[in-house]
Amino acid sequence: MQPYLNSFGVLMTTAGAYLVWRFLTELNFVDKEAYLKGEAVLTGRDPSPEEIATFKRAIRLSKLGLWLIVLGGVAQIVSNHLP
Repeated sequence: MQPYLNSFGVLMTTAGAYLVWRFLTELNFVDKEAYLKGEAVLTGRDPSPEEIATFKRAIRLSKLGLWLIVLGGVAQIVSNHLP
């Protein structure tokens, strides 16, 4: 049971890290090329309902990723203490 729980924990942590990387790193509002040149301007406009839904989905998936990282780490710790 111990190696299976440890492997499951590693898989959960890996999946969680991917979700955080995929959905949290894309949440930005600055033109990257202009930002690196020091010419970025942050302009705000009213988001469309589709943009709001996409943003909320990305936040939910990144939070799910963080929970998977935590639960995967706990599973690995518990597996180390199983007989």
